[in-house]
Amino acid sequence: MKLLWNTNRNLPTVATNLFEERLIFWGNYHYKNSYSWILDLLSNIEIVSIDNLQNLDSNEDLIVVDSAIDRKESFYFDLSSKVKKIYLIHLGDEGGAEKRDIVYSLCEHVWRTFCFPYLKNIKNISCIPIGYKSLPPNNKKTNAEKKYIWNFMGTTHGSSRYDLLNKHKELIPNFTNLTEDFAGKKSITTNEYYDVINNSIFTLIPHGYFHPETYRLYESLECGSIPIVENPHQFFENFLPHNPFPKINDWQESLELIKDLNNKKDELNKLSIKINSWWVAHKDTLKKEFLRIKNV
Repeated sequence: MKLLWNTNRNLPTVATNLFEERLIFWGNYHYKNSYSWILDLLSNIEIVSIDNLQNLDSNEDLIVVDSAIDRKESFYFDLSSKVKKIYLIHLGDEGGAEKRDIVYSLCEHVWRTFCFPYLKNIKNISCIPIGYKSLPPNNKKTNAEKKYIWNFMGTTHGSSRYDLLNKHKELIPNFTNLTEDFAGKKSITTNEYYDVINNSIFTLIPHGYFHPETYRLYESLECGSIPIVENPHQFFENFLPHNPFPKINDWQESLELIKDLNNKKDELNKLSIKINSWWVAHKDTLKKEFLRIKNV
């Protein structure tokens, strides 16, 4: 099946205003950071990546990975006449504000990140995790080998994140790296970032800016670090059914949980194994679902 990555196509060549600058930034960002995750989800399907729309067959199906689709309606109208079926993987749209009805109606099926409850009742839409950024290394450490009890790396927007830092500051050794904004000022390298998570027993997961999900949840799952997840409105019970990772309503709960588990090494190690097994199985379910929908 052919795959077209379109997040960094059909955009202004040179930004003339701040809006276009952000549009270009996010288009390139999704390509750079989500490419490995999307190919992981599609690994049960034989994929041929294409760079342009030449030589498309009107009897074939096409998977398009895209963002900012509200600016690309004409592209999808044109594409719908060139292929038999369009399958869309819609990235971004964290706030659910993009106009999408027209584009979605032109697609056989849509997989989208940043799930909202009302989307679950729409037949041709499936919600998928936002996944990890780049490609995590495959070098998981045992809890006994790890250097840090916990870590937090990212911005400190919102009172919850300040509370997170304040509540856990006396639990040492730990690792924190605070950045000024999402674009990455004062950020560490990807290798350094994953090295910290690999070396942390726990990774603290506050909710995102608009949406409960953040990349660090899936990055901690990939690295074998136990995520402690802020869980507004029980979002993760519904979105990731039967998940075994700890979920909290406030960071005092997290502090008490870490102290308790650190004194019960057998329980700690069993929890790590349980979480890892669940995540491997959940990804396998997602991959099979992509294949099932593609074969309908």
